[in-house]
Amino acid sequence: MVFGTVLSKIASRDLKAQIEARMLDISNTAAAMLDGDMLAKITKDDYGSPEYEKVMKTLTYFQDNIELDYIYCIMQVDEREFVFGVDPTVEDPGEFGSPIVYTEALYNASKGKADVDDEPYEDAWGSFYSAYSPVFDSNGNVAGIVAVDFDSEWYHGEVQNLYVIVGSFILFALISSIILAITIASQYKRFFIRLMDKMNNLSGNIDTLIREVDNGFENEDYYSQVQIDRSAISDGMDLLEAKIRVMQLRLKEQIEVIRSHAYVDALTGVNNRNAYTEYLQVLEKKIINNPQLVFSVAVFDINQLKAVNDDLGHDIGDRIIIGIAHDICEVFGEKYVYRVGGDEFVVVLEETQLEDKIKVLKDIINRKSAEVTAKHNAKADVGLSAGYAVYDPDKDRTYSEVFHKADNAMYADKKTFYETHKDRRKRR
Repeated sequence: MVFGTVLSKIASRDLKAQIEARMLDISNTAAAMLDGDMLAKITKDDYGSPEYEKVMKTLTYFQDNIELDYIYCIMQVDEREFVFGVDPTVEDPGEFGSPIVYTEALYNASKGKADVDDEPYEDAWGSFYSAYSPVFDSNGNVAGIVAVDFDSEWYHGEVQNLYVIVGSFILFALISSIILAITIASQYKRFFIRLMDKMNNLSGNIDTLIREVDNGFENEDYYSQVQIDRSAISDGMDLLEAKIRVMQLRLKEQIEVIRSHAYVDALTGVNNRNAYTEYLQVLEKKIINNPQLVFSVAVFDINQLKAVNDDLGHDIGDRIIIGIAHDICEVFGEKYVYRVGGDEFVVVLEETQLEDKIKVLKDIINRKSAEVTAKHNAKADVGLSAGYAVYDPDKDRTYSEVFHKADNAMYADKKTFYETHKDRRKRR
């Protein structure tokens, strides 16, 4: 009984984690498909506009093709006050600008961290658990929030079904154990022979699976390096265990490769925006747990890149981005560098004095820019705008506040650059 209770609690906790992960997968995917700059500008009066319809089309796709109750956008109007934005619900949608029930998970999303409700809430449409994912604009600010609702009765029903399944499993396991014990006691020799036959079949299946996992993998010598020496293993269980260990090693290596693709920028090879967002969640927790934390944020933006693309082509522009990313890594260290936009980079360091490093970086960029200009007879000099800010525990409550100070300093630096250079950026 005690075992069943513990198992039920563990299974319930794991099921809840899986449901919340599914909810966040949906809301995060939808949020990633929305243009934060566009979403931030939409108002109630924009109903029917191309921008409004584009957001509506994206949300409608999820509403029609994924099993969920509601999906919609939320806009923040005050520190802890939120209202409906775009809602693709066909029957009785939330009116643009009408209030949203406040939850802690919603508030966390407004601060840039995707979250799921721990407890259900009630509104005019029923009782729900919701997942909330922030939609970021090009400056890294939260422009809006995507909410995904799941009916609380469905949620609790899934948990209740789990208890039934676990109870059935325990009963089945108990009965099976009794039968198995009787069978072993009366027919030990025959049972052992059948067990060895099954183990041999399983061993062969694992051999096949290992080869299938290895098929097409970059490291073709790996299998031969870890291949099991059958002559050194006399016991059948040892053989089976060794083969499973080989398979685990291969799968772990493939998982690491897949993870690196998800968190590495394809063009430059530095950390991408996914890695940046994940690190910020860790950093925000550090700030809460250790207010005296020491760190600084540097923001970089390439000047005149559009002019270079127009004059020399995007291939040269991409080479410049790659080169500057390499230079930033050389100065600050590759593990601290994130590419968060087309020509935008962010560096987060556990130190406070960055002036000298930024000067060294700018000197490198200016020298290389002069070489590119001379080589290609370019009409525009590439430059790098930079700004940084240091976390002040007496003034800053979140990472975002430090970032905005660094971002503002970068734009001030950009303004200074264009006071001495012709600004050929696209006017809006």
